[in-house]
Amino acid sequence: MKDSDLVIMTKAEAKPEKQKSVIQALRNIAVAARDHPGCIEYSILCAEDSAVTINFERWASNEERGKFMASADVKKFASAVSDAFTETPKPILYDILDVE
Repeated sequence: MKDSDLVIMTKAEAKPEKQKSVIQALRNIAVAARDHPGCIEYSILCAEDSAVTINFERWASNEERGKFMASADVKKFASAVSDAFTETPKPILYDILDVE
């Protein structure tokens, strides 16, 4: 992994009645992230018929992700999913071990 690469994964579980709106909001934020400078990859993963999603993010730097997190797109996303999860999602920073 290059020193500047940033990999983050966030697991979240939507409340049953909010599942469809959460999936749509996640799709929208993924599109916005992919268009943002510094985004290398942004994927939303979900097992079939599951309310649990995993966001996979890879950014060129923490600074670029920070700029995205301060954007209007993220504010819109946060508003769309407020009170939609069973508990507050907690992003976790990961190192890539198999790349030098």
